[in-house]
Amino acid sequence: MTQPSRIGAIIVAWHPDRAQFAGLLQSLQPQVERIVIIDNTQPSIIRHWSESQVQSIEIIEPSSNIGVAAAINQGLERLMTNGFTHALLLDQDSHPAESMVATLLDRMQALESDDHKVAAIGPSLRDRNTGQRVPFVRFRLPMNRRLNLQSGVIASDFLITSGTLVNLEHLPEIGPMREAWFIDSIDLEWCFRARRKGFSIFGCFDTELLHSIGENRRLWSGLSVPVYRHHSPERLYTMMRNRVFLYRSHAPIAWILQDLIRAAGKLFLFSLIRPRCKNLRSMLRGLKDGLLTRPVP
Repeated sequence: MTQPSRIGAIIVAWHPDRAQFAGLLQSLQPQVERIVIIDNTQPSIIRHWSESQVQSIEIIEPSSNIGVAAAINQGLERLMTNGFTHALLLDQDSHPAESMVATLLDRMQALESDDHKVAAIGPSLRDRNTGQRVPFVRFRLPMNRRLNLQSGVIASDFLITSGTLVNLEHLPEIGPMREAWFIDSIDLEWCFRARRKGFSIFGCFDTELLHSIGENRRLWSGLSVPVYRHHSPERLYTMMRNRVFLYRSHAPIAWILQDLIRAAGKLFLFSLIRPRCKNLRSMLRGLKDGLLTRPVP
């Protein structure tokens, strides 16, 4: 007899907006059996919010900010230990459409009935800031294939963490997130690893997730363009370090060649944006540590 599907959600929180977080829980609770929240805020704040005092929610409070990767792994382990078959990964600023989880599960099971080994499936993303739909991507040379259909599912090279429905049956073979990477590129690395092991990653156009994609700022005040996604020096460090980790971890050659250009552009741009010297030092230190430090685990 086929094991009935049990879906739990994992939310990694760090200084979340209370109203936005309450809206996420309200939309999510009818769709999953359990919600595991890993509160990386120090000191933890979510347990004190009345919205979280319900039986279907479990809150984990690490003694320090353990990062996104380790937090996800704790949630995955908790769900697997309790017999769940699937895990939905969510950022604190996302908002799933009604019946998103059921739609993702239905499409995953249909693919599996056609003999696809599906590691994960994700919804179409809509940027909360711009209202624009974000396409799925296949990395190719010289240009990527940007996939944006009206309906159906399509094989993709990766999914961003938020909204991803993971088949826990395959997790022991694929492995967990890279905890030492802390935050950036962990979704890319996990998807690349899953595909190397013979699993498929799919995007689903039949449902969507509202998601905040970065903080956009104007490069010059008074002008509406150009804009860039702002990052702190600390975040620039992990971005640069982890992209080099990915270069060293059997990432697709098309992605590496394209990302070398992106890395050079980010290095140039943020050396011009205040705090200039701190940004530049953080990025150069990240590149150095990426080259000299073992990239896994």
